[in-house]
Amino acid sequence: MNSIDSLKERLLSEDMKKASDIEQEARKKADEILEQANIKANQIVEEVKQKAEKDGKDRKERMIARAELESRNIILQAKQEAIDLILNEVINKINNMSKNEYSILINKMIINNVQTGEEEIVLSIRDKDRVSINLDEINKTLVAGGKRGLLRINPEYADIPSGFILRKSGLEINCTFEALIRGLRDELEAEVASVLF
Repeated sequence: MNSIDSLKERLLSEDMKKASDIEQEARKKADEILEQANIKANQIVEEVKQKAEKDGKDRKERMIARAELESRNIILQAKQEAIDLILNEVINKINNMSKNEYSILINKMIINNVQTGEEEIVLSIRDKDRVSINLDEINKTLVAGGKRGLLRINPEYADIPSGFILRKSGLEINCTFEALIRGLRDELEAEVASVLF
C-alpha cells in the first residue's frame, strides 16, 4: 500500500508541477496581452485628449469620458482573453496527457465526483481507447470513504468532448473538463484576475 501512496504522492507532485508550469506560461501570455492592451488604450486616450483640446471644453470632456470607457473596455477584453487563454491551455494540456496520466486523472475525478457509490459511469466516445478505468480499486476507495462501492461502467459511450457522465436514477453529473472548467469559471475569473492583474 505504501508504494501506491508513494505513487499517488509522486503523481500529485508531478501534476502540481505541471499546473505551476501552465500557470507561469499563461501568466506570461496574459502579461503580453495586457501590455499590448494598455499601450493601445493609452494611445487612444492621448489621441482623444489632443483632439478634445482643439474642439472645446464640453466636447473635450465627452470625448475623454468615451476614451476612458473604451480604454476600460479594452483592458477588460484583454483580461477576458487572458483568462480564456489560461482555461483553454488547461484543457489543451489535459487533452495532451499520456494515456496513463489521463487515466489516473479520470479515475481521481470519478472518486471525487461520486455522490453515493451507486452511479453508472458513461465515458466519452473520444476517450474509448485513451482511458483505463480501475473500477475495483475505485469501488474499494469509495467503500473506505463510507460510500457504496457499486459503481459500474455503461457499455455505451457518450458523445461528449472528454471526461465522463455520472448517472443515477435519471440524474446526470456532467464531468467533462469543459463543463467542470465552465462551472468554475466565475470563481476562477476573480482568482486568476487577482493573480495576473
